Amino acid sequence: MCEVTPLVSVVMPVFNTAAYLDEAINSILKQTFPEFELIIINDGSTDDSLIIIKLWEKKDPRIRLVEQKNKGRSYSRNKGLELAVSDYIVMMDSDDVAMPDRLRVCYDYLQKHPEVVAVSGQYEKICMYGVSMHVSSLPLEHEFIERDLLQDKGNSFTQGASMYRKSLAQKVGGYNLSYVLGEDADLFLRMALHGKLINLPDVLLKYRRHPNSITSRGDEKLVDNCMERLKRAWLDRGLVLDGSFEHYLKNVSRRDKHEDILLFGWNALGKGEVAIARRYAKKLFFFYPFSMGVCRFLYCAIRGR
Repeated sequence: MCEVTPLVSVVMPVFNTAAYLDEAINSILKQTFPEFELIIINDGSTDDSLIIIKLWEKKDPRIRLVEQKNKGRSYSRNKGLELAVSDYIVMMDSDDVAMPDRLRVCYDYLQKHPEVVAVSGQYEKICMYGVSMHVSSLPLEHEFIERDLLQDKGNSFTQGASMYRKSLAQKVGGYNLSYVLGEDADLFLRMALHGKLINLPDVLLKYRRHPNSITSRGDEKLVDNCMERLKRAWLDRGLVLDGSFEHYLKNVSRRDKHEDILLFGWNALGKGEVAIARRYAKKLFFFYPFSMGVCRFLYCAIRGR
């Protein structure tokens, strides 16, 4: 437990992310802004996550471990909100990597701009082995961010790169447990009724993609759940969502996990990361030896181009 009152509370829910957990925790502990607490909520992990967290807890007094049965990410985030000492909240996914200045940049901005209820920034998308895939170019101004969120373009304001005010988040009800996807966007839209959302041009996060990350595959029930959330956000503003609006998930095609891994592999090979491309090739060939796409990638990975 921290001996002095922290200026920022970082909340990290964890569920079976042992492969990435060391890097995620270390990226917070190495922040250029040291006045924080790190609340790690182990949400009933069945892998080695708890062992890893306990080792880190012994190394740094700013870490607070909370153990619970599996309750889901929204419950865990609300628990973190409840336990947080500071009014400045950072939600950190346990498979991502925070840039060294993330806390300092966001804290300084919120201190100087009391009309801003939440600030975020750009992110760099990386594959499961850390190779860069894409750098975002998100809108910076509140009007454009709110417009995109009302159309469920949730990545226009990235929770993983954000910092927001605890007092307001709790006042508007925290995370809604009934929403399966986009519960963070829902919270930010409710907060936006009381102030501004701002994106900074700085890259504040490395956002990791991997086959086990939560992704959308066009599930009809998921679409209905998202539409319910959107309609409420519009009604909160005295507006009605156009009946012709089509949710983007309607056009998301279903993909097997090996297609994602294949995408990561080709990206690594294209970036000259031959050793990592070969790791992907080995993994793919072991599970999908009769796939023509996998065999072609294996051949190219062995050649190194």
